[in-house]
Amino acid sequence: MMRRFLSQHMGLITLFIAMHLLIWLVFILFALPMDVFGVLFWNLTIMMGVYLVYKALVFKRESQLREVIEELEQERTDILEQSRLRQSELENYFMMWVHQIKTPITVSQLILSNPDDKALANLRQEMLDIDNYTNMALNYLKLSNPETNMVFSKRKLGEIIKPLLRKYRIQFIQHNIKLHYELNEAEVVTEVNLTSLMIEQLLNNALKYAKQESIYLTFDPETYVLSIKDTGKGIRAEDLPKIFDKGYSGFNGQLNQKSSGLGLYLVNLVSKRLEQPVTVESRVNEETVFTIKFHKEA
Repeated sequence: MMRRFLSQHMGLITLFIAMHLLIWLVFILFALPMDVFGVLFWNLTIMMGVYLVYKALVFKRESQLREVIEELEQERTDILEQSRLRQSELENYFMMWVHQIKTPITVSQLILSNPDDKALANLRQEMLDIDNYTNMALNYLKLSNPETNMVFSKRKLGEIIKPLLRKYRIQFIQHNIKLHYELNEAEVVTEVNLTSLMIEQLLNNALKYAKQESIYLTFDPETYVLSIKDTGKGIRAEDLPKIFDKGYSGFNGQLNQKSSGLGLYLVNLVSKRLEQPVTVESRVNEETVFTIKFHKEA
């Protein structure tokens, strides 16, 4: 800062030095008393010094203000960029979401236009899909807002899971899937609504690929890990690293027209926001196991 100050005020400093030299020359040429010159010299030097100190303080303050302005401008640029990215993310997500929700709506219209004995059961399935996509959209908006507060509380895990099993009981029957689950009384610390969304998406994913097989829900009270396992198609090794990516449905998803690639992406977002790690292991044509690691204490 001092170097910049000196470079910007070098002309003024040069002028002060020149004035001193000029006064000295005048005193020499006209043989004026040098003691008067001494008094004049020091008075002028002090005045010039005070003025330079004042200019230096002003310069320092202006420099600090410039730095503050630059920091604010950078923050503004960062905020605008983050806002632009969030807007782009929202638009991209909902373009995919709209495309996916059209499927159950179209199927429902076809069922209603040509009802048969299975119409009610089929329509119930499509309405369930519509409800699922609607919940995904609402919760995505909640997650995408960084100012949304997460309300954590201690709840029994069974109280979160039981409503989901009731919600999907028809699907278990229709797809001839055997459920292995004992109502768990363990308490976990979590955000209930978002945790329910995570479990529902993983359960829904298991239902898609475990037809005529089994689904196991188990909880380890030692590690506080919930496992959701299905003995269905499994996931290919090359797909595993990508299954949480937005819009990625993998090989199995390509065979399933209802696979959106949004459910597991949302699970990953919730996992990071709640700091509840989600992992997956799978063997093709044997099993797929998703796990959620819960908090034991707040």
